[in-house]
Formats: sequence, C-alpha cells, structure tokens
Amino acid sequence: MNNNFKKDLEYSVLGREEPFWQDAYKQAFPGMIFAQLAEDNCQGQQFGIDRVIQLSSGKTLYIDEKKRRRGDCGDILLEYKSNGNGSRNNGWMNKQLLIDYIAYAFMPDKRVYLLDWESLKRAWVRMGKTWFNLAKSKQEGFNIISAKNETYTTFSVAVPTKVLFEEMLKPIIVNIK
Repeated sequence: MNNNFKKDLEYSVLGREEPFWQDAYKQAFPGMIFAQLAEDNCQGQQFGIDRVIQLSSGKTLYIDEKKRRRGDCGDILLEYKSNGNGSRNNGWMNKQLLIDYIAYAFMPDKRVYLLDWESLKRAWVRMGKTWFNLAKSKQEGFNIISAKNETYTTFSVAVPTKVLFEEMLKPIIVNIK
C-alpha cells in the first residue's frame, strides 16, 4: 500500500469529520461535557493525544484517533515500526503514549472501536510476537501491512478483531510469592 504523506495528513487533519467524532464521543461517554482537538504540533501529540474529552465527573480522557478509509475488514492494524531517513522508530504500539483510548474508526461504515489503551498494550506485550509470527507465516486473518509514504514506511500487524478483543478482555492476574 502506497501512501502520500501530504494527502494523508490532509485526510487526517482537515477531513476529521468533526460532527462524526462529536457524535461518536457523545454516544460512548454520556457524561461528556466537551471533546476538543489537541492543538497541531503540541507536546501532547508526541504522546499520542489527538483529542481531550472532559466528563461531568471531572475526569479527563486523552484519545488517539486512527482512521481507515476502507470499511471494516474484520481486523485492526497495530503499527509496530516506522522507518524513515535511515532510522528505525517504534510504531505506536511500541511507544509509551499518554492516552486512555485509541479511537479506531472505519470511516465508510461510520463505526468506531474505542480500544482501552492499557488493555491493548497488555494484549500486545503478551501476544505481539505471536501475532507477528502468524502474520509472517500468512496464517488466516493475520497480515503484515506496509504503508509507504514520501519519506518513511510504517509496518503494522493486521490482527483479526475477534482475536484482539478476546485477548484484551483477559483479566490481570498477579501472583505474589
């Protein structure tokens, strides 16, 4: 898949479909007072914050928004690496982000999955290598997706939605010895 950074940025920033996002967040968070976009190039964006949501309880939520232009294919792309200008950077799954949720939208379907970031990270730590190996060996539903931009390429593992959600629901069990 080839991407054009400038066009992707325009799609991401200029085409945010603000009424769509506002409706999605109102449904997901009934106590929402406001959902405000993070300022472009602010420090919070370096930590994944695209949007700040204030709830009537006083709690503030930080959201990283991801959009797919195609309809729901039954998978979620988890970015593990980004290469550019001779460097190898971690993809967003391998970064320490200051967010509460990934809002993963399939724009043609007008569907948003709000993925709890801590649950997603735990699932990735437990299963990321396995999912990567399944994708490399072309197991059904798993794929490695590369997206070429002008100056860099990102690499993601496509994980079947059902598999991802089951892994995210596993409880945290701590055994103290």
